[in-house]
Amino acid sequence: MSTDVRAALAKRRLGAPYELLLFAFVVSGLGNWIYRLALPLMVFELTGSALNTAVVYALEYAPLLLLSLPGGVIADRFERRRILVVGDLAATVLAGILALIVTSGSSSVLLVYLAAFLLACVEPLYYPAFQGMVPDLVRDKDLERANAWMQMGDNVMSLAGPAVAGVLIAAVGYEGAIWADAGTFAVSALAMVAIRARSKPPAAQGAQPVRRDLRAEVKDSLVHIVRDNRPLLSGAVLFALANLGTWLVQANLVYYLSDYQAMSPSLIGVVFAAQGAGAVLGAAVCPWLGRRFAPGRVVIAGTVLAGAGIVLLIPLRDVVSISVLWALIYGIGTVNMVSWFVLRQRTVPAQMLGRVVATTRMIAFMSIPVASVLGGVLEQQWHNMYLIIAIAGLLRLLVGLGALLSPLNSAAGWRDPADS
Repeated sequence: MSTDVRAALAKRRLGAPYELLLFAFVVSGLGNWIYRLALPLMVFELTGSALNTAVVYALEYAPLLLLSLPGGVIADRFERRRILVVGDLAATVLAGILALIVTSGSSSVLLVYLAAFLLACVEPLYYPAFQGMVPDLVRDKDLERANAWMQMGDNVMSLAGPAVAGVLIAAVGYEGAIWADAGTFAVSALAMVAIRARSKPPAAQGAQPVRRDLRAEVKDSLVHIVRDNRPLLSGAVLFALANLGTWLVQANLVYYLSDYQAMSPSLIGVVFAAQGAGAVLGAAVCPWLGRRFAPGRVVIAGTVLAGAGIVLLIPLRDVVSISVLWALIYGIGTVNMVSWFVLRQRTVPAQMLGRVVATTRMIAFMSIPVASVLGGVLEQQWHNMYLIIAIAGLLRLLVGLGALLSPLNSAAGWRDPADS
């Protein structure tokens, strides 16, 4: 390899600390998907009850609503790298204990429920610190690229994770899969430990001291979002409404493809695999878009385009056209998420970034369980997925158009490349 090529590759790298963070994020993401598949399957095998199985999913979502705000406070009080190490070690111990219980032959559903809830408790405490650490490890001008890689890794794991988990369960059983799950969190913790660039507690970065009262600290972040950073409030509401539309379809997609389009499981797998391809495409264009447009305006445009794309799903019947369209919709989703991360990281003071990430994320995700249940209820009542798809797409499109009149449609968070 020539010196010029090596120099060009080195210039494209985002640095070893960031690469270790990315590696840890992907590996722990794999661990999350292993237990998210293994635990519901265990409950179904033990009870044969769809309701008991659904309880596992509810327990996995509940901590997001219960612990997001405390997770944000923790991320702003302590060194974020240490929080991530502790989070991974806690997940390692919890998965290890569950593996011991399963290996012993226990058939207690309550223990599986408890394990599902406790493992899910780690994520809302982990994620704000992770998001807050990204700008500590990369230059401001590289935030689009850094977040794009993270989002692409997350999307790839959402596809590969269940497949890997299924193979592990088939090959080594539930106990072997859960032991492997514990191993992924341990590897992630080791990668975090290896990060040389230590992030200081946000209050030590030249900012005002962090207030040591949970309610006051949460209130500070809410005041920042509602009063001082209106683009973030507009964006959080936009994502909540857009997720309502998206998940009316997403939660019913397998049913729609199998029942309405008579696709086999392998063809449905092709459609879902297209999501990963779309994520790669979206991640690739994020830096280019970030140099030219403000992140809020990218989010608005993406919301409108994705809404139109969902409506276009109605006349499509073959696996190729549906896969291509779904890949584009997911690519737009990746662009939206990366732009949203950049907007938060560039406009929120370091001492409250963790709390703001947690609060806006909670607002944006609150509609997902509602939409998932609502989509199923509407299909059961109407038996017309085409109408549901039309409503979902139009809702998302109208939300994007409405955001043109909001503070999100501003230059907030944009960095002029000429300032590099």
